[in-house]
Parts: sequence; structure tokens; C-alpha cells
Amino acid sequence: MKKYQKNIMGVAIMGMMALVPTGATYALSQDETVYAKLGSDGAAYETSVVEHLKNDKKDYQLFDRTSLRDIENLNGFESFMVEGGKVIWNADGKDIYYSGKSQKELPVQMSVTYKMDGEAKTLDEIIGKSGSFEISYKFKNLSKVGDMYTPFVAALATTFKEGAVSGLEVSNGKVESNGRTLAVAAVAAPGLYESLGIEELKGSDEIVLRFETEKFEMSDVYTVVTPKLLDSEDLKVFAELDTLSESANVLANSSKQLVNGSASLNAGLSELRAGIVAAKQQMGAFATNIDNATMAQIKSAAAVGAEQAVEAKRAEIEAGVNAQLAGSPELLNALHLQAEVMCSTQIGGVTCPDAQIQAVEAQLVAGIKNQLVESSMLIAKQTARETASATAEQVATQVASTIQAKVAPAVTGAIDTILGGVDRLVQGAGELNAGMTKFDQEGIQPLANFVNGKIKVTANKVERLLKLSEDYQSYAGIADDAEGETKFILMIEGKKAE
Repeated sequence: MKKYQKNIMGVAIMGMMALVPTGATYALSQDETVYAKLGSDGAAYETSVVEHLKNDKKDYQLFDRTSLRDIENLNGFESFMVEGGKVIWNADGKDIYYSGKSQKELPVQMSVTYKMDGEAKTLDEIIGKSGSFEISYKFKNLSKVGDMYTPFVAALATTFKEGAVSGLEVSNGKVESNGRTLAVAAVAAPGLYESLGIEELKGSDEIVLRFETEKFEMSDVYTVVTPKLLDSEDLKVFAELDTLSESANVLANSSKQLVNGSASLNAGLSELRAGIVAAKQQMGAFATNIDNATMAQIKSAAAVGAEQAVEAKRAEIEAGVNAQLAGSPELLNALHLQAEVMCSTQIGGVTCPDAQIQAVEAQLVAGIKNQLVESSMLIAKQTARETASATAEQVATQVASTIQAKVAPAVTGAIDTILGGVDRLVQGAGELNAGMTKFDQEGIQPLANFVNGKIKVTANKVERLLKLSEDYQSYAGIADDAEGETKFILMIEGKKAE
């Protein structure tokens, strides 16, 4: 056991603790480390377990539940007795470290395959050979609960002599050199893709090494497996999803209101245009006989009517924009999330750099502000005020200073000018409404559906994974009310060329 522990390269003993039946004194917690020796193909042929019972209350006796055989005290001379599935320790106030053997199936199994120059081989067949090599470490999660797997993570490590291999690559990991040794470290998460259904997690259950060498040799391969994919602290972000979902719904509703508001503005301007056209037609009946009062009414109707139609919608549109984009951080967070999705889609589904995400997000924010504020307020208010009022005033002045015979043609020309300005307003309002409708349908509503759909579903699954992680507390056995932690250390012994 001491030699085996030394070979673990300093990995600390991890594990679990247990409570037992009524009337007994239980260890409050148990740390458990499972050591498994694997053959070159990954099949386990010897499994031993080290248990650390933490005697926090300094009790005289400790009870544990275990399936181990050949139990041995590792750290003292405390006596014990095995009764059925229980082991009773005369702890005398001390912690207990003990070991035992197990024939129980491991919850995570490994299979190893070897290829030389693209052809499948056994390890014995390729030792000392020259060529291109591929070693695949495939992990299988056997701990399935319902439709999900306990989230085991396998961290694999091995080494190669510097210069002994070339072109060394590893999937799901890294290769580091200190000048004398190439250290390989990689991670696998068997069952994670099946649990979450996220396409990017495909292949996360396998680690593949590729390299070339003139003389094939393998160092020891160590794999540490734990059921701790996530910690509860890591899931704080999901607690914010309810707020994000609510904000996405507010954004969607507000966007609909803005679409309706822009449609109302467009309809109001169309009514204004119809009124001006009617006024122009009435001018034909006035012939050359128009007085200043009539002209003033035309100017007032054009200027006041145009500005009131726009002003009536100004507060509603501006309030909606300011409330949702400037006054709500949650909405900006939602836009940021949409920027991540849009950016990822643009570049093929991979994670975008922050700079690109920020650029897409800036475009979204600018699009909303420019479409809603600039297009509606600047065009509508400025054009209505400057065109309708100024032109109407010009017409009134011309009426007052022009001979009666030219009044009708002058007023008609002025109305045409006003009508041209209103036409530009109608066009701008139509473009605003079309743009806002498109943005709502292609941006805001899909964003709300994404937040309330895929993200929320994935978050719920991750929370279930965390529960499975916390529920897995022992391999060899633990008392009902105890808390425990388990770590598996798998070793494949290396082989050198003769």
C-alpha cells in the first residue's frame, strides 16, 4: 500500500465518512479514496479502498458501514470488529484510517485502445516499435439515475521523455514541457453529453493521444475520478435566470408596445397627409379669393397638426426606449446574451472572443436607439416643425403681400411643399415601423424564447447534475446519516522496451 500511495504522485487521500444505526456513535464525515489497478486495456483487476473516519466528537467507539473485505488499520493499533455490513472501531477519541479490498464494479470504467500506423494493436505488440501511434482512453459512466448520469470528471496524467516522441497531441487536454519531461494532462466527463444534450460536449468522454516515436514506451498513467463536476457556488449564476427570464418577458412586451406605437405614429401621419391633400383640393374652389384668416388656418393646421401627431407619440416611444435600454441593467444583460448567440452563430457555433461579442452587442443597442429615437423623434419632430410651420408661415406671408390673382397658385405650391415634408415623415414612420417590427420578430422575441426555453431547460438540468453530485457519497458504503466524499485513483502501469 505504501508503494502504491507513493506512485499516486502526491495525490492526497480523499473520501467519505459514515453514520450507522440507532444507539451507535457515528463518524460525522468520511473521506474515501478508491485505488484501482488497471490492465493495459483499462480493465480493473485489483481495487483497494482507504477510508478516513473523522472522529470530530472524540468518541470512544465509531461505527461504519462497508462492503470491504480484508480490513486493515492503517494508522494505529485500534481494534475493530466486523458484523455483517458494519465495522465497529474502538477509536478511543482518534480518527480512524483503514483499508480494505473490493470486488465491486467501479462507477466509471475505462477502455484503452492502441493503434500503430492506423492499425489496432495491443500494448505488447507495439512496445519498442517505431511509427505513428494513437492511444484512446474511453470512459463509460455506469452511474445513471433516471435520464441523467452522476457527473463524474476524470483527470488523466502521464509523461514522456523529452525527445523520445515528436508531434505529441492530446484531445481535451494540454502538453507541457520542463525541458526533460513532457507532461500530459487531460480531462473527460463521461455521460455529460447524454445528460445535457449539448452538441459541443460530444466527445467529452474520450481522451486521445497522438505522437510519433522511434521506440515506443509508456509511462504510468494515472486518472483521478471525482463526482464533483460543479460546486454549489458555481451555480449562483443560474439563480439569476429567473430575473433574466422576467426581464426578457418585459423586453418582449415593451418591444411589442414600441411596434404598436410606431404603427400608431405611421397611421397618424397618414391621416395628417390626407387632411393636407383635402385642404389642397379645397383651394381649387377658393380660386383667387383667399383672405389672411383662411391662410393662417392652413398654416396653423399644417404646423400644429404635424407636430401634435408626432409629439403625441414622443413620450411613449422615448419612455419605452429609455426604460428598457437605459434604465434596466437586466435588459442590457439580455441583449448581451443575444449578442453571444448571434456572434457564435455568425462564426460557426463556437465561443466568440469578448471583443466580437461587445461589437455585436453595441450594434444591437445602437440599432434600437437609432431606430426608435433618431428615426422617429429626429425625423418626425424636426421635419414636422421645420417643414410644416416654416412653409405655412411662408405661405401666409406670400398671401399677405401678393396680389389676389396669385394667392391661389402660391398657396397651392406651399401646400405641395408641406405635403412633400409630410410624405417624408410618412416614409420615415413607415420605415421605423417596418424596422421595429423586424427587430421585434427577429431579435427580441427569439431572445425571449431562447432565455425562457433552451437556457432555462439547461439550467434545470445542471441543477439536477449538482444534486446527483452531492448525492454520490460513497463507493464501498456509508452510514445513513453520514456525509462523505469519494475520489477514485486509477493506475495503468507503464511498460518499457527491453
